Amino acid sequence: MPLPKPRKKETEQEFVSRCMGDDMMGKEYKDQKQRAAVCYSQYRMRHKAKGEANWDEVRQGDSLNII
Repeated sequence: MPLPKPRKKETEQEFVSRCMGDDMMGKEYKDQKQRAAVCYSQYRMRHKAKGEANWDEVRQGDSLNII
């Protein structure tokens, strides 16, 4: 089953709301917490792939921990 993907200019809140209400997602992920985790993950992966990471994400990935 293909997972929903964020649309252009769709905010995280808009996407997660749409994703959580998706019929196929509801059938595949009956546990609401698991479905939410998948939806948030989809949104974040899409934006990281486009190079749209925010500063907090960059700091979390700092392997030297100098920041």
